[in-house]
Amino acid sequence: MSVDVAAARMSADLYVGGAWVAGEAGALENVDPGNGWVVGSVSLASAEQVERAVVAASDAFPAWSASAASERGGILRRAADLLADRTEEAVATILLETGKTEADARGEIGRAVETLRWNGEQAGRVQATTFPGVVAGSRRTSVPTPLGAVAVITAWNFPAVLATRKLGAALAAGCTVVFKAAEFAPATARLVVELLVEAGLPDGVVNLVFGDPQQVSAQLTSSQRIKALSFTGSTAVGKALAAQAAPQLIRTVLELGGHAPVLVMDDADVDQVIATTAGAKFGSAGQSCVAPSRYFVHESLYDELVARLTARAASYVLGHGTEPGVTLGAVAHQGRVDGLVRLAEDAVAHGGTITTGGRQVERDGFYFAPTVVAGLALDAGAAILSEEPFGPIATVSSFGALDDAIVAANAAPYSFAAYLFTDRLSVRDHVVRRLNASNLGINQLAPSLPDAPLGGLGNSGYGYEGGVEGILAFTQLRLVSETALGLAG
Repeated sequence: MSVDVAAARMSADLYVGGAWVAGEAGALENVDPGNGWVVGSVSLASAEQVERAVVAASDAFPAWSASAASERGGILRRAADLLADRTEEAVATILLETGKTEADARGEIGRAVETLRWNGEQAGRVQATTFPGVVAGSRRTSVPTPLGAVAVITAWNFPAVLATRKLGAALAAGCTVVFKAAEFAPATARLVVELLVEAGLPDGVVNLVFGDPQQVSAQLTSSQRIKALSFTGSTAVGKALAAQAAPQLIRTVLELGGHAPVLVMDDADVDQVIATTAGAKFGSAGQSCVAPSRYFVHESLYDELVARLTARAASYVLGHGTEPGVTLGAVAHQGRVDGLVRLAEDAVAHGGTITTGGRQVERDGFYFAPTVVAGLALDAGAAILSEEPFGPIATVSSFGALDDAIVAANAAPYSFAAYLFTDRLSVRDHVVRRLNASNLGINQLAPSLPDAPLGGLGNSGYGYEGGVEGILAFTQLRLVSETALGLAG
């Protein structure tokens, strides 16, 4: 297949109170990471416009929360159908502003359609739960009640999935939204909001703003009208947002950093390990919080796995997503490239050996060669063993005793995804008990799908997205206890 980039509209304005408006705080260029070209622009909101968005969401809440769940769900399902119908436009949009390959962009749009549809179907299934009372004629009912206007802040790495996951859950719950999307991927956010509006979303229910991240987030988290915050991004920013939200007691759901270990036992099939993990490691140029990053391999399989992973990494074809045969795209910007170069150089300084890659690729755009760093001791102290790389780079270290590998895996400050390859039940049980990870894949990946809850742990965040729990995160479970008067003692 091929991508028709002419189908994409790469500029984005604000959407406030049911109207598309230009930002009053200037604009930024929307740059294609695949070649460094300016492909559009994004409007930036003034403080007054952000406040108007907050007021619009707050004013729209009573009617939206009182609407039938079937009506809310119907809008989400129609939006899913519209996104599916406009897949080519959506794929071109994501490809041009994120640097993804065509395959990665198509995969993301498929997940976004699924996410909207699932939340639409689930909206009418979020129901009260009744518990028996303690006396005759009494009962207790737990009633999910939408919280109010909420703030949603998303990252740039999966702009369609993050937008549909957060907006889908909040809207299904009956909340209204101020959506602060990433300035690095504004057109995808604009397209998602456009489709929700086309699907019948009432004015003010979703408001889209862009702007200076620190200023906008500080304004949202200081507002008494905002009742919850859902954020995906770095751990440092997540901690800052949690601190800002605390004085107003704004509920927060934080999906933050990850640095997923891969434990490969001596009974593992190396071919299966590579086939299973390489796509997740290098897909979307490694810019995923669940990407395998640190391979801890039993010493009996170490040399073989290093050789196979090196060969796989070296086989990727780098380039723009519109070019035929490309299998690995760009990273988001030059800052990501510089960070990856720094990590590679530091790893070598701590005893590692770069078996492939380790450098910026000299071509238009922002490219870092897929990289494998072998030979780091479990306790080497290299920054890459503790710092999330967020790029196409992986380390491989050997171990003899499983507990040593677990200690090394747990040494990083993140506890999101992890992977284990073994067929021994005793090993599985031991690792599940001891490994600090909230999302564990055993002989497979650990996908984040809309039907099951997934949350961070430790520096990877807290709260849940996905599943019924992801919708309930935007509600208060009100407990109503009642007794029929004629039976009251």
